[in-house]
Amino acid sequence: MKIMPISMPKDIDKYFFNRTKDINMINTQLSTVKFDIPPQLLITGYRGVGKTFLLRKVLNDQSDDILTSFIDLSEIMGRQKGNLTEEKVLKALLNAIDETISQNKKSYKKWIGKITSTIKKLELKNYDFSDNVNVFDIPIPVISDNYDKLSKFVMELPQKIVDSSNDITGFIIVIDEFQLLKNVEDPEAFFWLMRSFTQKQFNVGYVFTGSVSKTADIINMINGQEGAFGGRLIQINIEPFTFDETKRYIDEKSNNLKFTNEGFERFYNCTRGIPLYINSLSSILPNNTVCDEDIIKETLLLNIDQVAIMWIYIWGRLSQGEKDFIIYLLEHEGATRATLDKQLGYSKSSVTRFIDSLSNQGIIEFSQNKKFVLADKMLQFWLKIKFETAGCYPL
Repeated sequence: MKIMPISMPKDIDKYFFNRTKDINMINTQLSTVKFDIPPQLLITGYRGVGKTFLLRKVLNDQSDDILTSFIDLSEIMGRQKGNLTEEKVLKALLNAIDETISQNKKSYKKWIGKITSTIKKLELKNYDFSDNVNVFDIPIPVISDNYDKLSKFVMELPQKIVDSSNDITGFIIVIDEFQLLKNVEDPEAFFWLMRSFTQKQFNVGYVFTGSVSKTADIINMINGQEGAFGGRLIQINIEPFTFDETKRYIDEKSNNLKFTNEGFERFYNCTRGIPLYINSLSSILPNNTVCDEDIIKETLLLNIDQVAIMWIYIWGRLSQGEKDFIIYLLEHEGATRATLDKQLGYSKSSVTRFIDSLSNQGIIEFSQNKKFVLADKMLQFWLKIKFETAGCYPL
């Protein structure tokens, strides 16, 4: 039986489809790390389009002389109950690096002496070992007033590891859901901190990835002309599958799903070629029936929470003002900034705050006709169906 997973599978290659062009593009950039040219990438795309899946495969396929680490800021933020700090991000990066090199016991033993000697040189104040964070089998304390030395050690460590071995030529680090760095105390300073170290390293590449609007202020903060990286990050947008790609994906990966021509057009219109939605909707469609428009519509209507499950989670985290903003855009099919200032019922400063927050979460985008619109049609479907069936929008 074929399965189309809606979560990250253990065997990535088994469920991976297509993306040859994207893989080649990313690998071309990452390959420069072997030649003392540090790659720096910013990868964006709609929620559910498969950015994390794609990057996991890219990292898995790197040659043995390239070390790789992956940190998911949404996981860190969740564990910290929304309280994301610069120190917690740095500690997560330390743990990721430790996990990477500990997989090679021979190399681990070779590096441990040099690395531990560096750790011992840190003159840390206000030691607090309550977090039980261990790196290289050495407990790392909670640091309340030595952020400067912690950040220097963590940011310099990947290059030191490369320099300490003739068998390693580069280190690639992926920071997933990078837009959540907006929640640290001083995100702009944190980006500049990272930039200050990356420009002095030649064999360490950073890949920032997240579900953000192309016009989000976090993009300008990190890669705008006045941003920390000043346009130096190579920006790659991962697009949804095309109509034909979606059809081939269904034929290859589904459990013998069949459609009428009109039914498949409706299926594609609902999913827009986003793999998460394709997999979710495919999992609840009948396998022994040729699906027409009515079957697609009825299935989506009765199972919208299952297909749009990520929006239930996201909606629950939004403020009432952000929900009002989204509902206004939904009911008016978008709105200009001037209209929002006049009609939304919130102050201009609040409207600005909503725009920044929702853009950074990839929920809204600024369209070519100068209007703010909802970026995801599945969110629109979910809200409309909820209103039609319950007489009100979700709380």
